[in-house]
Amino acid sequence: MCSDFVVLGASGTTGGLIAEELVRQGGRVVVAGRDAARLARTAARFESGAVSVLAVDLADPASLAAMAGAGKVLVNTVGPFTRLSPSVVAACLDAGTAYLDLANERAAVRALLDRDAEARERGATLVTGAGFGPAATEALVLALLKAEVGAAAVKVATATHSAYDTDGVRGSVTEAMAEGATSYRAGELVRAPLGEGATALTFGGAIRTVIPVPAGDLEAAREASGAPEVTAYAAPRGSGTSDGRSHAYAELTDTDGRMHTAELTTGEGFAFTTAVATATAARLLDSPPPGAWTAARLLGAELVASLPDTKIQLGR
Repeated sequence: MCSDFVVLGASGTTGGLIAEELVRQGGRVVVAGRDAARLARTAARFESGAVSVLAVDLADPASLAAMAGAGKVLVNTVGPFTRLSPSVVAACLDAGTAYLDLANERAAVRALLDRDAEARERGATLVTGAGFGPAATEALVLALLKAEVGAAAVKVATATHSAYDTDGVRGSVTEAMAEGATSYRAGELVRAPLGEGATALTFGGAIRTVIPVPAGDLEAAREASGAPEVTAYAAPRGSGTSDGRSHAYAELTDTDGRMHTAELTTGEGFAFTTAVATATAARLLDSPPPGAWTAARLLGAELVASLPDTKIQLGR
């Protein structure tokens, strides 16, 4: 019998948290990954029969096909996504399985969104960015756009409090940062050395030094707003937050030159990611719309704001 969800990377920190929450909500879950022994230890955390285990070889098309066919929705938590997700996406398209990932690498988010026409043609649903970045900042842009028409420029920024420091996150960040500082100027992607363009933004009750980053937030904000000038900033990794909370910021300049701001505050970053991913996965069980989406655009700003311990506040 086909399960509701396959969680690829379930033996890792984020995948394990997502699998636990999906089971808690009553989902039938397959925990999948490359290491059978680690998967067995993960499965042992659940009541007998709550999950099933599937070892997968990401380099083997037959193994990928078996994984994609094991559930209605596949949640991919294995990065770096730019390198590792394309074959998983292809397997899901062939199997007719909805695909969801946590990517926050600019190139990975862009690559998935560029498959929108293919996904619609095949009646498939592909979703990316189901995590604190880029879902938090895009939700803010979407909230601002509900009141304003015509975005000339957008800035988004994050400062994350994380309880975990995982190999997977470090690997994804390292691979993404090799792209350097990226932004959109006059609708064109431009690059500069990482660290160039550092600035100070006030959000989350503090003045924060942030740098432009090649994050998925950049593509999500551009996709949502259509603005020709877009920059995504982040507080340097490891800087943390003094209040133990995670903060996101969006600043939209409209076509009349007026500036509008919004802030999101939530708790620990992995907890927010788990909430976004499980809410999106649940949405994908119920007649998901075809195409390629970001998680925040699929869910909407209101649903993101309703997640546990999360608040969106619009500024001036």
